[in-house]
Amino acid sequence: MDQTTEAPLTRARARAMHAARHALRVPPVPRDFRKDIEGMRALAVLGVMLWHAGVPLLPGGFIGVDVFFVVSGFLMTSLLLEEARSRGRIDLARFYARRARRLLPAALTALAGTTVLVLAFLPRARWSEVGGDLTASALYVVNWRMAWRSVDYLDLERAPSPLQHYWSLAVEEQFYVLWPVLLLLILLYAAGRARVFTVLAWTLTLGLLLGSLAVSWWWTQQEPSAYFVTPTRVHELMLGGLVALAAPAWPRLPRLLAALAGWVGLAMVLASLVVITQDTAFPGLWALLPTVGTALVLVAGPAAGPWGPVAVLRAAVLQWVGRLSYSLYLWHWPFIAVAAELAQVGRGGPSTLPVGWGLLAVAVSVVPAWLSFRYVEDPVRRHARVLADRMSPAAVTWRTLRLGLNCTLAGALLGVVVMAAAPPSDTEQTARWRTPAAVDEQRGPVGADTLVPGTTDPDTASPTASPPPTGEGDPQEMGTAAGEGVDAAVQLGEPLPAVQIPEQVGTLAVPLGQVPDDTPVMEPEGCFVALTGTEVGVCEGGDPEGGLTVALVGDSHAGMWMTALDAIGRERGWRVVAMTKSSCPPGRDLVVERSGQAGEYQQCSEWQEGLDEALDEEQPDVVLLSSASYGTTGAQAMARGLGNRIDRIEADGAVAALIRDVPRAPFDVPACLVENEDEVRSCAFGRTAALGRSGTGHELLRSQRPGLAVLDLTDAVCPGRLCSPVVGEVVVWRDSNHLTATYVRSLRDRFEEQLLAVMLEAQLSEAAAGSAALGTGR
Repeated sequence: MDQTTEAPLTRARARAMHAARHALRVPPVPRDFRKDIEGMRALAVLGVMLWHAGVPLLPGGFIGVDVFFVVSGFLMTSLLLEEARSRGRIDLARFYARRARRLLPAALTALAGTTVLVLAFLPRARWSEVGGDLTASALYVVNWRMAWRSVDYLDLERAPSPLQHYWSLAVEEQFYVLWPVLLLLILLYAAGRARVFTVLAWTLTLGLLLGSLAVSWWWTQQEPSAYFVTPTRVHELMLGGLVALAAPAWPRLPRLLAALAGWVGLAMVLASLVVITQDTAFPGLWALLPTVGTALVLVAGPAAGPWGPVAVLRAAVLQWVGRLSYSLYLWHWPFIAVAAELAQVGRGGPSTLPVGWGLLAVAVSVVPAWLSFRYVEDPVRRHARVLADRMSPAAVTWRTLRLGLNCTLAGALLGVVVMAAAPPSDTEQTARWRTPAAVDEQRGPVGADTLVPGTTDPDTASPTASPPPTGEGDPQEMGTAAGEGVDAAVQLGEPLPAVQIPEQVGTLAVPLGQVPDDTPVMEPEGCFVALTGTEVGVCEGGDPEGGLTVALVGDSHAGMWMTALDAIGRERGWRVVAMTKSSCPPGRDLVVERSGQAGEYQQCSEWQEGLDEALDEEQPDVVLLSSASYGTTGAQAMARGLGNRIDRIEADGAVAALIRDVPRAPFDVPACLVENEDEVRSCAFGRTAALGRSGTGHELLRSQRPGLAVLDLTDAVCPGRLCSPVVGEVVVWRDSNHLTATYVRSLRDRFEEQLLAVMLEAQLSEAAAGSAALGTGR
């Protein structure tokens, strides 16, 4: 009698039997190469590159990233669904290995190239920050680092990080750590039941899509850094996943309907490049325009055939760009950042990167992008097929995962190396603790205490300047906004103190590396309100038991005077409070806008409304107001808003005074000094234009209210026609527009003198003057 010998149950056969039992009985997901997708990648990367280059015809070029998200969500979800259908499982290690092989070697190559560019072209003062960005990029968390620092991606007027573009890769990788796991859990629960899996997969996908869309809409209204965070972008990836879930149905669409949908989708994407601008609240609901458009192109492709958008998207040049899209995206931005540095954007040069510079940077970046694709990205991908013929699938997977881990660690090490090469600096906390007392610790006077009346240097001072006709002259030279009036110091016609611009930085009261952290101490912690805050915080200083209360109200330009006012209050027995919020002037009924956030800066408006109640509670005797420059708010509107606040203060019986904003440098002063330690004069700048860049509406308010008390420290901050970055062994500015706390402390006597004059002019009551000890000497 014949007996059939049963084959031994090997591990491979057991896996095959398990797959046969649990494989989903659903149609396969079509995964043929699609030229329309390659063409969409090309349009996406070209939009991003040309927008970064500053091409004005494409104000919404940044939506290319959103196109990438939808395409990526579609392709990755399709891959996971096909594995679940055919094998009954999702191999997480294999999935992550494929992602690592596809992305990490090329990303590491770009990180290495960016490191070279940083060390060669960027000032040393920026190395520490960029080194942190390098490490965060290699670890795929740089998007949260950007959000935490409140970086505004759509603000083209600031020197950008050369790693800023890695935020989108970080979003994708963070999402793909979780998405396969969620699908695997559904697959395990379904245990081969296709209907259960389908229902749960659709429910999860729709839930994530709608939930993320709601978060995106809400968060975008609150803060521009919502642009970077993963929760506001998940809906774009899930839209691609939704297309993948229904992929078996798309080929059955009528050809005419599919073609129409595809062309409408392509038109939506192209329209997004034009109608969306940096002032659009993005992503929010506006992101639906490019993402739904991309989804329609994906849906239409299989059924529309040559009648659909592929008719143009299959163009040879678009296919070539599409193949290089990942490398082009990685490499173009570091060259844009270098071009911005060479053009001195935000450091005294043009306000935005000139188009010519941008296009040149993009053109140059094509060379390393092609080399990276030709010798890194494509060979690594092809090498996987070679390994598959020689090794088991498991061995290939783990070998690839080790490669990915090594790439990640190497990239992080690059960031550490750049940070180690940066100029040494104490921590922010150490600098804040040291610098307020730095002036008192010197053997002789430093900072503003070294200034003397009169002038000897015709290049740095103007002892007999006569006022030019109001409103005339070259606007760029005058540096004044419409309606601002002329240079305040020139109007006064007073002799300016003499100051000799030093040849070298030399020995400083506060080391140059610590200057950016030379900020005022605000107590209690958290009392200074950040960008997203709306509640009015009250910082305390001076004598807590003082009989007279002086309130400092405004943005960070008001808060920087706390160092001097606190010292005055402690000695004279005044209670000092500060109510300040970042980037928010202390106006009343004043609408402020921020770049990258459409419409009203709502957090500022709410904070301004809360000021009424806070001032009523504190009942100050004197209120000092100040604010910075606000490019989106005109001088007329600002003067009106500040005037409204002054009216309310005076109606409550308090004395209101304006602290005239200090001259604003056209570049980051400490960064300039780091690069020019032996040529300090290279970091000097013109006083008239610097005043024109500062304190929006201040001079107009001054002219409209002749009786308004004004504290003007301009002559002690910028003595002469040229503003010296270093005065009396103290760096004057800690960035381009804030004074260092040490220099403010050296202004203590001058600040006190003008403040006392304000009180006397306001004719404070004898009782209040007595409690304030105005008659006592120092």
